[in-house]
Amino acid sequence: MWQTKAIMLIEIWERLRGYDKWVQTEAKVESSQVEETVHSTRYGIVYSYASGDILIWTDRQGEKQYADFSVPEDSPLYQLVGGETVTIRYDPAKPERFYFRELMKTRVHTLFQRTIASLIFIGIFLLLSWFSCVTRK
Repeated sequence: MWQTKAIMLIEIWERLRGYDKWVQTEAKVESSQVEETVHSTRYGIVYSYASGDILIWTDRQGEKQYADFSVPEDSPLYQLVGGETVTIRYDPAKPERFYFRELMKTRVHTLFQRTIASLIFIGIFLLLSWFSCVTRK
């Protein structure tokens, strides 16, 4: 049920942004490489991984267009490998501009996770500040 509503919201977003009027085509994942990032924390070293991908497609004029993007390891797109094809839309006025629905979903999901984590952190900070003020009295 909630997935249906999420798809409806995406379709509304696509109409508002005009992506539904862009040209739909198949793009090929030209290359896909894992990017490792090292984070130092007070608990030690933590590694995070992302997939750096390059898409290639041919526009209506027959010219090849390239675009790169990166996704975190918890994204379904992290599993893409060179040679796979995906459906995208590109702007006919500026064929180098593209829209990839699954990439948008990943970015929204990541933003949502970070927002929730930030709100939790701020809430804990405010709660501790309030608690410290109350106990001083």
